[in-house]
Amino acid sequence: MQSIVKVFENNHIDPPWAHLLVFALDAVMFLVIAFCVREIRRARRAAVEADAVIKPKAPLFEGARFVAGTVELAQGESEAVRVTITQDGSEQSDKNNRKTHAWQEIERETRARPFYLRHDTGARVRVEPPDDVLLVDTLDQKEWLHSSRRKLRAELLPGERVIVEGRLHKAPDPEGNGETAGYREAAAMGWTMKPSPQKGMHVSTESLSRRHELRARAFYWTSVWVVFLGFVMNAPLATYRARVFLGESVVASYLGRRTYETNNGKGHKTQHRAVDVRYESPPGTVRFGGLIEVDEDDFMELPLEKGQIWVRRVPSFPIASAIGQGSSVWFHLWCAAAVIAGLAVYRAYRTHTYRRWYEGRLVEKGKGPLPPQTNERFLADDPTALEARRTRALRRESAAKRMEPIPFD
Repeated sequence: MQSIVKVFENNHIDPPWAHLLVFALDAVMFLVIAFCVREIRRARRAAVEADAVIKPKAPLFEGARFVAGTVELAQGESEAVRVTITQDGSEQSDKNNRKTHAWQEIERETRARPFYLRHDTGARVRVEPPDDVLLVDTLDQKEWLHSSRRKLRAELLPGERVIVEGRLHKAPDPEGNGETAGYREAAAMGWTMKPSPQKGMHVSTESLSRRHELRARAFYWTSVWVVFLGFVMNAPLATYRARVFLGESVVASYLGRRTYETNNGKGHKTQHRAVDVRYESPPGTVRFGGLIEVDEDDFMELPLEKGQIWVRRVPSFPIASAIGQGSSVWFHLWCAAAVIAGLAVYRAYRTHTYRRWYEGRLVEKGKGPLPPQTNERFLADDPTALEARRTRALRRESAAKRMEPIPFD
């Protein structure tokens, strides 16, 4: 008795490999979504914990990790913490002559000098930042060297409200005896903030929770994109899933194997190898059939005489019907779905590895040519701008003394 022919279309992945590879894509998308949800929860929990550790009017104590207050310069100092980044600019053009530009960091200079924090209790805390102090602030100062080179700067100024992370100790304070003390007088003991042996020192003009809130927001939008890409990924796999969930394996008539040629219109002919299939249900009503291309190796093993062949029929979605027992997936469509899944992984990876300017090398990209050079100067070289910023800082300090809410920059 002749067996029923079992063969799949050309460029189709046979089961069970088809099921395994599609399941792998589903698993990847599920894991990416789960990763995003986990990062959102972690970031939100960290934001809550960060807000909880800062109690502005809590008494100072030995070993405290965080201290918040208003910046005051130390005697004889003209700055506290200053970070200056030098960038080189470049332009690129695509084949349509559309330009883009990029600014690449080539140098970073950090200057850190001792300064004081005026705590809300009235105590004065001396801060002694190391050379590698991490300043969390806005790069709100700019200076051009020429059209393709510029400098950006973040600077801690008197009157700004900051949080310092380090380690608080009792230590001799050089200014503890007041400004009129003689140089021979011993320094009085006072509060001094020094770097933590494990984490160094961070000085932030933002609330500690802000970076975590921004991270949670970034992963939220990434998760939205991943879910959208998950739906898009399933579009190429729609016929496969229809065969799996809606299809049925039926026996059709095998009318033999055939070869035929196609012409691409430029004189190039392609030879195809196919099976001639017809499925009628009820008899006399053709539900599926025609010449269906198969792989060359499968073609050579096909019987010459007529017989029966397996067909995976999908009554409610006829276009998904295909030859074979079980559900195969077209290789090219699987590859398209794999590319979309890869985009989801890449988006989650970029969100996870994204760092703000103070956490890694600063690279900025934009559309169009490099912006024109301006006459902007750093605040230290622009007395008018510096005075305006100090005035804003003093207003914030005055608001604090009136027991009004104190916003962080």
